[in-house]
Order: sequence, then C-alpha cells, then structure tokens
Amino acid sequence: MTHELSAGTSKAQDVPPLLPFPQKTFRVFHINDSTDDQVLFQAACQKGGIPFNWHVTDSAEKGISYLKALVEQSDKIPVCWPDLVLLDLVMPIVSGFEVLKFIRATNELKHLPVVVFTGDTFPSNKADSLRFGANAFMIKPQSFSEAVALAGELYHLFLTLRK
Repeated sequence: MTHELSAGTSKAQDVPPLLPFPQKTFRVFHINDSTDDQVLFQAACQKGGIPFNWHVTDSAEKGISYLKALVEQSDKIPVCWPDLVLLDLVMPIVSGFEVLKFIRATNELKHLPVVVFTGDTFPSNKADSLRFGANAFMIKPQSFSEAVALAGELYHLFLTLRK
C-alpha cells in the first residue's frame, strides 16, 4: 500500500494534539543527514502529541550498518526493531535509495513500513521511491506548523499500515 502525504493540508494551530496521554509509543528510525530536520520533526511530533520514540542516524551508511547489526543480533538476543523508518533520500556518498533497497531485500526487515521524507522535489524521486518499496512519499514542510500537521498525517498513515 502506498500513500502520498502533503504538507499544508491543515494548519497546526487548528489541530489539537492527537494523543495527549499516549498508551504506547512507537519506535521511529530516522535516517537523515540534517540534524536540523531530525530535531524539527521530533519537535513537531511532540507538539502534535504523536507517540514516537526516536532513534536517529546521520547517514545512509550508518543506517544500513545499524539495521545489519539488528539482523545479525536477532538470532542471538531479542532486539528492538523499529516500527517505522523515516528516510531522507539525498545524503552524501550513499543515498536513501540504497537503504530502501537494503530493507526490501532483507527478509527480517522487508515488512518494515518506510516513509521517504525528502526536501528534494526532483520528479523521479517519488516514482523511484515507490518502485523500490517505500510505503509513502512526503515532501519536507516549509514551516513548523506544516510539520506538525504532517506529523499527524504520518501518525495516521502509520496506524493504517500496522493493521
């Protein structure tokens, strides 16, 4: 199932927090070379009451390495799998597409929901993301209020993908 989310569909100040007292948090693995983007989206989720627990890395190589370590260790000990991968595409040296391909080619990981979250609006990025197995494609918002609204959309999409 694929979805497209768009920033600006509602104003954050008009959207009350979705879950003021969340029952369960979900682990998001955010792979993005921009610390600013990582912090901004975490803050937007917090403002929107989205129950995400964040694990972040700043490169595609580190993302693949972490996921490989989870797979290798899962045979020996219980591991904490991410519930969702939030993936930037444009990163130095190795792109997010390589992470997406790795996830979809690895039996232990291919079930993970992956949402591409990018600021690069190059026309083929969306089609390529979906072709390589992304569940959704999101363009990074231009303002904090758009980020809060987009966080809510992401959370609702995540709940849909978990069913």
